[in-house]
Amino acid sequence: MHVWGQLNKNKACISLNAHVLGDGAVMDHKAKFESLSKEASARVKLHLFGWSDQAGNAGDYGLNVGPVETTFTMLINTTYMFQPDPAFVLHCRPFDLTQAQFEYVQDHDLDTEEFLSGLGPLPAISHELDLAKYKDSASALEGLKAIL
Repeated sequence: MHVWGQLNKNKACISLNAHVLGDGAVMDHKAKFESLSKEASARVKLHLFGWSDQAGNAGDYGLNVGPVETTFTMLINTTYMFQPDPAFVLHCRPFDLTQAQFEYVQDHDLDTEEFLSGLGPLPAISHELDLAKYKDSASALEGLKAIL
């Protein structure tokens, strides 16, 4: 069972960084994630994709193993399908995790900016594309070529 809000068990409040095990014990996601960095496991190059707008709103799409161009292309095409005049910036940050860490965050739905920022400063944005500058997906995809 994942703990997404408050869990009222013995009047205790458990944060988003906890996981209740089958026996009722609580596991600290951060501690478990950090312990997995010490395991002999292959390294995985990932990118955390997200967005932000001029009003200060932001969100993320999670970690992705695919090439930056492929993921940006999918996000651009999907955005313009549903939103003809997007007014936000798409961006990505590189991440280097062990395979075990990546599987852990995937299995527990923790591949989010919220969880990853709790581990320390997020890596700098490596690529960003302001969709407000483009009239359609074709022009945004041309703009993408310029930043890659």
